[in-house]
Amino acid sequence: MLTEAIYTPENVREWSAVLPHEESAFGSVEFAAVAEQHLGYQPRLYVLHDDTSAIAYPFFIRSAPSLLLSEEAGPCVSDTSSPDFTGPVARGMPSRLLALEFAERLAAFFVNQNVIAEFIHLHPWKALKGALRGHCLQLDRQIVYIDLTWTEEQLWRSSFTHACRKNISRSQREKVRVFEAQTTGDIREFHRLYLQTMRERNALEHYFYPLEYFTAMFDGLGGSARFTLAEYKDQVVAGTLYLHDRDDVYSYLGGADINFQHVRPTNAVIYETMLWAKNQGKKRMLLGGGYTPDDGVMRFKASFSPQRANFLVYRCIHQSEKYDELCRAWSCIHGCDAESGNYFPRYRRPPNPERRETSYPPLDSQPASIEATY
Repeated sequence: MLTEAIYTPENVREWSAVLPHEESAFGSVEFAAVAEQHLGYQPRLYVLHDDTSAIAYPFFIRSAPSLLLSEEAGPCVSDTSSPDFTGPVARGMPSRLLALEFAERLAAFFVNQNVIAEFIHLHPWKALKGALRGHCLQLDRQIVYIDLTWTEEQLWRSSFTHACRKNISRSQREKVRVFEAQTTGDIREFHRLYLQTMRERNALEHYFYPLEYFTAMFDGLGGSARFTLAEYKDQVVAGTLYLHDRDDVYSYLGGADINFQHVRPTNAVIYETMLWAKNQGKKRMLLGGGYTPDDGVMRFKASFSPQRANFLVYRCIHQSEKYDELCRAWSCIHGCDAESGNYFPRYRRPPNPERRETSYPPLDSQPASIEATY
């Protein structure tokens, strides 16, 4: 017998029993609670289970932009996005029948809730793709990851490029100190560098997260969040927020002061985090990708590893007429074609071509781990 359940962040015990933070850092109820409080999303966990297994899927509900809505569309139209590196996650060994039924029941649930479009950032290894509609899956890009099952010697000699080894050694000679944030003062320093980097990279407005977002991560995700900072001559000059679960460490958000790039602090942050992750028994460290296949961000990350994983996204339109109506309204308001670019849903595309555009909704950081590339 199949049973459906839908949980909110208030259902801490139920959510954690199905999808604990050890299994999915981004899909955890702790991460959902921070997103709800500081980003204004409505997190949900949809679960379909039979007697022996389950499929759990975390997502965020977002109201469609009000200026695009007509009386016909109605005021309660919404779409969904997923946290990074999630998608439907198997608990136990779901049968093919359960996976197929999941896709149909989820679609019916979304139509009933007046959800018109769905976007997912899929975990390269854990997402259960068989529980999704195959024609909606798309290869977005390749991302870089470090295989932490290699020995330290193998990683140094065979994973890092010659230039990467030189940069790490340079940071060590310059006595760059890498440490984990311990106080709210450390988080303020991280936030200062993060905003500085966002401004320098002309990032979209929704990437300018407030300090409270990071302090909430620091206070509420103690078991799956790690702020790693680099200090040079008593000044914090680089930092990255990593989320981690049982198997993986994810480079989430970061920043660096370009005035100190000559001492290679970001190389030091990644290297020391890699050693920490390996010591913790993690399997992989995901560095992400770039804006384009061979840009500076991608080349910097690739210097740490030859390993690549396909990063898939899922773009599903559940109510095509309402979706098309919103896209037409967007085009009329902004005086340009919503069909151009690679954004989804298209009616959420930022209208300013001068700003960096991504196909992801606001919570994404995957193109970004917007760190200095040196």
